[in-house]
Amino acid sequence: MISPRRFIQRTLLYQKLSHMDNEHQYNAFRVAAASTDYGYTVDVHFGRATEFYIYQFFDGEWDYLEKRSVEPVCLGGSHSSSEMEARINLFQDCQYIIALRIGVGAISLMRQKGITAMALPGDLLEALEKVQSYNEIQNLF
Repeated sequence: MISPRRFIQRTLLYQKLSHMDNEHQYNAFRVAAASTDYGYTVDVHFGRATEFYIYQFFDGEWDYLEKRSVEPVCLGGSHSSSEMEARINLFQDCQYIIALRIGVGAISLMRQKGITAMALPGDLLEALEKVQSYNEIQNLF
């Protein structure tokens, strides 16, 4: 259970994220976040994750879209390349995947499919804010 203080902090951060300057034009993008605690924190390795929370940023606001449940593809440090590719294909509608850690092989496959991998452990809303900042910088060039 989340404490009342933590709830207020999360609410204020969410309001900050969702009420951005409307004078800027924002590109829509989606983020898949690996989490074991109902999407409060990014706290699990990409290959070991069983749940991903999908968010979309559009017109200065974050929207929660869905939870995607998957089978882990990394078992004891090894994985099948075909299983890893199938896992990544489940997120082809996402431009970013964030997790506690992401292996080099998974990063390479994501890059081939145009997905940016980011290791951003910690609070999910703070991680989304970092992705948003990164996306804005990428769109400057």
